[in-house]
Amino acid sequence: MLQINTIMKDTYILINVLFFIFTLSNYLTVHCQVEPKEPLAKLWNIENDEIPQYLSIEKNLSMVDGILKPLLDDDNFGGTYIDVIQNMIFVNTLNFTKVEQIKNLTEIRQYINLLNFIRASNSTAKLSSRFQDIYNLANSLMPKECMGYINSKTNNIIIATCNESRNESSNIAFINAINDRMYYPIFIYYNCRKRPDNVTPSLNSRQIVTRVLAGDGIIFENAVDKCSIGFWARIPPNENFIATAGHCYEQDAYYFLFPWNSRNELGVFIGTMQYYFEETIDFGLISIDNDSDIQPVPSIRNTDSEQYKELFIDDVILVSSNGAHLCFSGVFSHVKCGYVAALNGFATDGDYFRENLFIIELASKFGDSGGPVFSYKNLSHVSLNGILSSGVTIFMIILVLSEL
Repeated sequence: MLQINTIMKDTYILINVLFFIFTLSNYLTVHCQVEPKEPLAKLWNIENDEIPQYLSIEKNLSMVDGILKPLLDDDNFGGTYIDVIQNMIFVNTLNFTKVEQIKNLTEIRQYINLLNFIRASNSTAKLSSRFQDIYNLANSLMPKECMGYINSKTNNIIIATCNESRNESSNIAFINAINDRMYYPIFIYYNCRKRPDNVTPSLNSRQIVTRVLAGDGIIFENAVDKCSIGFWARIPPNENFIATAGHCYEQDAYYFLFPWNSRNELGVFIGTMQYYFEETIDFGLISIDNDSDIQPVPSIRNTDSEQYKELFIDDVILVSSNGAHLCFSGVFSHVKCGYVAALNGFATDGDYFRENLFIIELASKFGDSGGPVFSYKNLSHVSLNGILSSGVTIFMIILVLSEL
């Protein structure tokens, strides 16, 4: 009897062990099958399969915002911004007697449920006047690592700069001049000097050495300085270029491919930068050498994704609403998304003044400069908007695609 009980006990234990192993195996299988969130799903805090629905919401809000903005006068209103998650357009309002007039307009009547008129302190006219003066001061005094823009969400002007530069004489003079005028913008300071850590390769560079996508890296022959590829450009009949930021120019430098997750080593030779601009716009073209063994591809690298490792570029369409999404792809940050904070801003680095910039509330890293800025059309196709220039934690987008 004792022997039978022992056998039954051992069998019971064995069954439970097998059941635990089976359960654990199923758990691990299910756990491993959880798909990582796409960058846009992370931004909106939604699931991947909800992205098309919210893209449709954003498209509709931007359309209505485009109808609404020309109807708002600059003295009684202070700008608009969209909120995709709330499915709402927020309208900064100073004079609420004007609201009913707006709501009764034939063009707007059917969209009233999408509009939220909120009390604001600054009109578009006041902000625009003050911003123009600050713009002129910045162009004259040239503070280092500084940008300025009107933020509709805060209904104020933002002056963002680096902590490392705030005590520079030009920066002090710029801030003092603004304070003397009692404009009361919002000053934001960031720590900007942190560079990306070297990473251990998770990809063999030979796997992607000949196919070059927007968002891949480029490295100078000194094997130290790096930027990112914006897009493939072509001048008929047969001249091919890699577009990137103009400040990535270095005289007589040779440029090499630097794939994602690479060590500090030179990849395949690309060519030299033939054309570049550093002021007004920040844009450069690296001529692809005839002997270079690379194949440019009109897609954006997104290889962290399980399903959508390449995002196909369909067209060039600039966003038109504050609060809309914009994303970028860079060699160190990979693909990240943020919200449009302003459709027009300026930036200075102490030497050059740049204007007509889109501002995105989004952090990137040294080396991401030059990478493509884009908006999603669906999970696999995008519209190109520009390239990443540089920034102060909040980053600047150059509208090179509309200006060239």
